[in-house]
Amino acid sequence: MKKIFLSACIFALLNTMTLIAQVKIGDLTPPDSSAVLQVVSLDSTKGVLVPEMTVDKRDLIKKPADGLLIYNITEECFNYWNASSGAWQSLCGGVAKATYTVDCSAVAVNGAYVQKMTLDKNDYLSIQVDVIKPGTYTITGTTTNGYGFSTQGTFTETGIQTVIVPGQGQPVAGKNAPGDMVKLSLTGIDSGCSNIMIPVLSPSASYSLNCGSAVFNGAYVKSVALTASNTVTLSVNVSDISGGGTWAVSTNTVNGISFSGNGTFPSTGNQTITLKGTGTPTTTDPITLTFTTNSADGAATCQATVNMAYSPMTIYATDGAAGYGYGLDAGSESNLFVTSKYNFGTMNNSTVKISNLTVNFVPGAGDAALQSALTGPNPPDIVLIGYLWTWSASKISTLINYINNKGVVILFDESSGVAGLFQQLYANPSISTTGPVGLNYSGGNAYGLYPLASLASDPLLTGPFQPAGYTTLGGLAIGSDANGSSIVSGLPSYVITYSTGYTPAGTQTFMFRDPNLNLVFIGDGGFLSDPNNQVGPLPNLIDCPFAVSAGPQYSPVPRTGWTNGTVYNSYLFGNIMAWALNQAQFHGINSSKF
Repeated sequence: MKKIFLSACIFALLNTMTLIAQVKIGDLTPPDSSAVLQVVSLDSTKGVLVPEMTVDKRDLIKKPADGLLIYNITEECFNYWNASSGAWQSLCGGVAKATYTVDCSAVAVNGAYVQKMTLDKNDYLSIQVDVIKPGTYTITGTTTNGYGFSTQGTFTETGIQTVIVPGQGQPVAGKNAPGDMVKLSLTGIDSGCSNIMIPVLSPSASYSLNCGSAVFNGAYVKSVALTASNTVTLSVNVSDISGGGTWAVSTNTVNGISFSGNGTFPSTGNQTITLKGTGTPTTTDPITLTFTTNSADGAATCQATVNMAYSPMTIYATDGAAGYGYGLDAGSESNLFVTSKYNFGTMNNSTVKISNLTVNFVPGAGDAALQSALTGPNPPDIVLIGYLWTWSASKISTLINYINNKGVVILFDESSGVAGLFQQLYANPSISTTGPVGLNYSGGNAYGLYPLASLASDPLLTGPFQPAGYTTLGGLAIGSDANGSSIVSGLPSYVITYSTGYTPAGTQTFMFRDPNLNLVFIGDGGFLSDPNNQVGPLPNLIDCPFAVSAGPQYSPVPRTGWTNGTVYNSYLFGNIMAWALNQAQFHGINSSKF
């Protein structure tokens, strides 16, 4: 390829023969009439060499002339300068070769590798490359054991990227750790990676998976790479190990992540296996993965779903009286509960996984402040309102617009003013509130106990926060604080009632959730009040019904020692928050931004 076209000496010759219209080199006959320069090889065994240089040398040429020709020894191809595009073009056809490097430490081996078992779509290398110059690439991984990996394509942009290199072939022999070394080549050049090792298992056991038992450990956050804490455990039923007791289970790659693992079963029967996760999630939506085994009897695959951590969210919280935690006041037990990473965070043991949860507490928010916060370009994901918050026509209008735009609202309110909100929200002027007189079903006590209805699979009752030994809050009680509570009459029949407050049951509502709107209401402004955050004496601090454990966990605990017994306000609030985050993520005012 190198013996064609022009040589440096020819260009020099042209520069010295400016008075000659045509030039011919090689014999004395006139040049072809169409040629300015004609080069003839008398024995037809010689060509013309143009300057050879690497890409780096080529790019040092200052102000190249349009059509300037060089031979690029990096790409093994002629390049010419195209002035109109301001770039060197390749004469080899197609796109030039890419320039890229690989992070050897980030190469992940996926799949199951078993002696005499053909590799399938679940067997591949996941390689992180840094593309310096876009172009074509070929990546191969070879072993000496009958199988390998190969892929090719085109990088269209620079930067860190992940390449999946599928496996082909069939391991000939079983090899224990460290196993087969994979020699990785990048477009024909040795990558230098010497750490890619693949153990090959002996013939496998017969076993089946129970994907319904899958537990995904760790947090799964969009655009955050999985770590060693990201695993999944599953139960398996091993039926036969007479032909070999090894197992290997892997998943497909969905939205950037996959899981795999292998080992040896010591016996038959029910057992638990753990698979390691790899990759970086590209979504906030739940990810459904298909699990494939190497079971000798070809046991069927099954599926399980990874729930992603919620996106970062903001709570706009307000009340009309500082202190006691009515509206998630800073330092209150309710605020400590919500902001604890043990409850809402990305720790391995966080009860609800969320990237970040911010509370903006605004005491006594006025009309203008509320309107500015809820109608601006970045509205909060959740609004929470507590005790003694005054209502106005402007606030009602602002809040209704926010709700109708899919904003999530949690109302703890015992004032008569909230009736105006419900009247306009449901277009029913007959809706009314009565309070604070919400009484227990018996006993006439204005503070409660308020038993919760037993509703199957309800997110507020069967959510992630449960007292020890319980799977639902149905049948347990919540309480109010010193000023009693309110009930609402005339609500639409489709709202979900959790407590009627007092008889006659079914005609009034102390607590409800609207299944068509992101709205939860409890008729007590002091639902979150706690006895450890006082700014002034309540009539009796034992009336405060909200309680959490000591820090740093600040987890829900039963409120013992409360005025009328034991109540579970903090558990219910935790489940309300879990519901609110889910609604905000998938059905909220900012869902399109996540």
